[in-house]
Amino acid sequence: MLRYALKRILLSVPTLLLISLAVFGISKCAPGDPVEALNSQELKVSADPAQNAAYYQLSAAKLGLDKPVFYFSLTTAAFPDSLWKIYPLNRQVRLSNLLAQSGNWPAILAYDKALNQALRQGEKLPDSIEIAPFFNRELVLVGNCDRLDELAIQVPQADSFARLLPPQLVPMTAAWETLKEKITELQQNRRPDLLRRPAFHWYGTNNQYQEWLGRFITFNWGYTKQQKPVWEELRPALYATMSINGIALFWAFLIAVPLGVEMARRQGKAFDRWSKRALFFVNAMPIFWLGGLLIMFCTSHLFGKPIIANPYLDVSDGWDIAGQSFGSWFLQNLPKFSLPILVLSLHALAVIAMQMRGGVLETLQQDYIRTARAKGVSDEEVYWKHAFRNSLFPIITLFGSVLPALFTGSLVIETLFNFPGLGMKTQSAFVNHDLAILSAVLMAAAILTIMGNLVADILYSLADPRVRFGKE
Repeated sequence: MLRYALKRILLSVPTLLLISLAVFGISKCAPGDPVEALNSQELKVSADPAQNAAYYQLSAAKLGLDKPVFYFSLTTAAFPDSLWKIYPLNRQVRLSNLLAQSGNWPAILAYDKALNQALRQGEKLPDSIEIAPFFNRELVLVGNCDRLDELAIQVPQADSFARLLPPQLVPMTAAWETLKEKITELQQNRRPDLLRRPAFHWYGTNNQYQEWLGRFITFNWGYTKQQKPVWEELRPALYATMSINGIALFWAFLIAVPLGVEMARRQGKAFDRWSKRALFFVNAMPIFWLGGLLIMFCTSHLFGKPIIANPYLDVSDGWDIAGQSFGSWFLQNLPKFSLPILVLSLHALAVIAMQMRGGVLETLQQDYIRTARAKGVSDEEVYWKHAFRNSLFPIITLFGSVLPALFTGSLVIETLFNFPGLGMKTQSAFVNHDLAILSAVLMAAAILTIMGNLVADILYSLADPRVRFGKE
């Protein structure tokens, strides 16, 4: 058994690595700049690109974003292996777009250097010159161009304002003329042959992906947009969601498994018919409607006094890590948790019971069941000793899929009861574009999915040793 379990664990490692690559890649493809999102005020210190790049690099180093993205890159011969060192990200993207059209990296660098010099000189223009703000605006538009055809249109417009500058502004005029010259060279000296030649760049193990994966394994999941550690932000919601879902599924399995067996024993009888009708009704009801119905029933004065005074939670009801233990917080708010647990239990109970009933009925058609009955084995022993164990495969499959659900939580239920769980936290992170939280949730959900499949495999082998020996 131990050998089988270790083999399944080792087989899950490549799957987890592939999922981590997908999650990391999605975070890199998301729009926006994570460094600017977390340090927007600190980065806007000057119009000087070099000074802004220095501040950006310091902020990127704190987040581990001052390294190559991956171990290697597949690109063309026009792109250098040091492109990742260009800061900030929007400048890197702009130069990459220009390089994809030109193919001449030295010309791109010369243009960028001339542009930075012109922007610095433009910042030094005195406010007494009326034309200065208009020229600087056009200069910024030139610097934001990421297409060569747009540069050809924007340069003459900026040049018309540059001609109106006072002649004594020699540094500014010289910087502008140099910039025009470099733009002309960039447009004329293109290298399309380099864009057609493939290239491979190796960066080594000191890259963003390896550092990101190492931090995740050690529960150092980075910081949210509010500069809070992601793990500390998610831990209360994670504990709360897994607690109510775990209790709900425990009661659902505890009731549904024997209920499904008894329904199979009484197939076609009144108990089976009415149980199926009730289970189909519960399963067909939308979960938010079922929750709303229970809220109305438990909080009404129909019985003289409400069963539950207030089923809703508010912000103050969330678990404060520094204030009290999770156990005491959970017991203190247990009356408010009872309705979410009941709704989740009822919704899962219907599916599990029907799966168990179908599994038992299918097992009863096997030859060994007919043989046991022919030998005079009692009906109770046939169902609970011979048929029950082999009918657990559909239930094990369901159990293997519920662990991810435990982690991500039920967003509908948490919204209905204002429950401070992981579903609400994920929704909030999605609305606020908090990639650190979303990446952590996706990776943790992937781990729970793999663990669920691993637990299901082990339970399969326990229910039927032939599964273990056959796979070995």
